[in-house]
Amino acid sequence: MKECDFVIIGGGPGGIAAAIKAAQAGVNVTLLDENERPGGQCFRQFEKGFTVADPDALGPDYRDGQELLHQLNSMQDKIRYLNNTLVWGIFEDRTLALARNGTTSSLRFKHLLVATGAYDRPVPFPGWTLPGVFTAGGAQKLVKSECVLPGQNILLAGTGPLQLVLADQILKAGGRIEAILEAGNIGENWIRGLMGIWGNWDFLKEGMRYLRSIQKAGVPFLRSHVILEARGDGQVEEAVIAKVDKNWRPRLNTARSVKVDTICLGYGLVPSTELTMLAECEHKYDLKQGGYIPLRKANMETSVPGIYAVGDGAGVAGRKVAIEEGCIAGISVASALGCIPHAKAREQIKPCRKRLDKINRFRKILDDISLPRKGLYELATDDTVICRCEDVTLKQLKAALADDTIQIKDLKRMTRIGMGPCEGRMCGPSIIEMMRHRLNAVAEDVGYLKPRPSIKPVALGVLAGNNSRS
Repeated sequence: MKECDFVIIGGGPGGIAAAIKAAQAGVNVTLLDENERPGGQCFRQFEKGFTVADPDALGPDYRDGQELLHQLNSMQDKIRYLNNTLVWGIFEDRTLALARNGTTSSLRFKHLLVATGAYDRPVPFPGWTLPGVFTAGGAQKLVKSECVLPGQNILLAGTGPLQLVLADQILKAGGRIEAILEAGNIGENWIRGLMGIWGNWDFLKEGMRYLRSIQKAGVPFLRSHVILEARGDGQVEEAVIAKVDKNWRPRLNTARSVKVDTICLGYGLVPSTELTMLAECEHKYDLKQGGYIPLRKANMETSVPGIYAVGDGAGVAGRKVAIEEGCIAGISVASALGCIPHAKAREQIKPCRKRLDKINRFRKILDDISLPRKGLYELATDDTVICRCEDVTLKQLKAALADDTIQIKDLKRMTRIGMGPCEGRMCGPSIIEMMRHRLNAVAEDVGYLKPRPSIKPVALGVLAGNNSRS
C-alpha cells in the first residue's frame, strides 16, 4: 500500500489553495477529487465542448477560479491529481478507502486535509418532493456547467447571497424568474451590516452587480418571505408564498399563490463532515456555520493530529475564506514535514490571517441575517415526507418523539431515518433542528446520525473486485 506525505480530499477552492502552497514549499501532494475536473462548486468548469467567448461576462468568480486552476495546472510535477475518485471511508492506520474507475483501493497518509465542501440545506414543506423542486446547488450546476435552464418559469426561495448569484446566472442564460423570496431582512441589522461591509468593498461591489442585474430584469425581490407549499399534478404548477415574522413564521393572511414550473431552494448550506466524523475528529454544533463542524486549531488542524479541515466542510463561509484557510493548512503541513522553517511558516501565514479576519467580519453579519429560524422547521404538515429515502412522514416522527429523552440515533432505529442511500444528508439537518426546538434541547443532546462506510453509494462489484494500488 502506497503512503503519501500529504493527501487532500476535495478539489474545490480550499483544497486547491492548500495543494499549491504545500507544493510550492516542496511537498509532494496527492489531490483526490470526486469530480471530473477541479474547481468544486464555486469554480465549477464548463463541460467539454463548451467555450467561453467573453470571460468578463462571467464575473469575478470565473476569473478567480481560472487563476487558481492555472496555478494548479502549472504544478503537475508536485501535485498528483486523481479525478473521479470517491473517498468512501477512513480506517485505522491512517488509511483511506477509494473507489475509482470501477475499482477500489487503499491509500495511507501522513498528513490529511479534508476539504469536502458543503451541500444545500434541505427544508421539508408540503410538496417539496414534487418534480420541479431543485436545490440551489443543483440548479446552479445545470446552468453553470451544462448551460441548461432548470425550468421555464422559476421561483427562487431561501436566504443568503447564493440566491443572487443563481438568479444572475439564470437571467444570463435566458431564464425567466417569477420572484426571489428572501427569508431574512437586512433592515433589522443595517448598522452592523455597514460595519461588516467596511473594508470589504469587493463583496459590496459584487452584491450590487447582482442586484442591478435582477432589478434590470424586473424580478421582484421579496424580503421576509418564504414558500409554504408547492402544488401540482405530478410536477410543480404553482407555489404558495407568504410574508414571515422575525422568527420566519408565516403570516397566513399574506399567503398567495404564484404560477411557476420550477422552484429553487437555497436556505444555506450544511458542511459535509462525514469523513472528519469517521476519522473521530471532535465536532461542535454551530448553526451559523451550517451545523456540526470539526473543532480546529489556528493552523486548521483538527483534534486528531495530522488531520486538517478547511472550507465549507469545516464551517460554511464561502470561497474566499476557503482559499485563505487552504493556504494556512498547506503552509502548516509543509512546516510539519520540515519543508519550511517554523518561523518562515508563521510569517507566510500572517497575511492570510489578516485577510481572514476582514472577511469573517462581513461573514458574521450575513450569518446573523441568514441564520435559519424556528418557523422554517414548522412548515411541514403531518403527511409531509421528511426522510425521502425511507418515506418517513412528520406524523411518524411525532409519534416517536413522544419520549422527550429520545436522541436522533434512537429515532433512526425506530423509524429508519438516515438508513437510505443519502445516509441522512437530506433528513438529518432538518430533524436535528425539529428535535432541538420541539424538545427545547441543545443540538449536542439530540446527537447526530453517525456516518458509516461507505459514506456514499459504491457499487457492490467495486467493493468485491480486486483492489488496486493508487
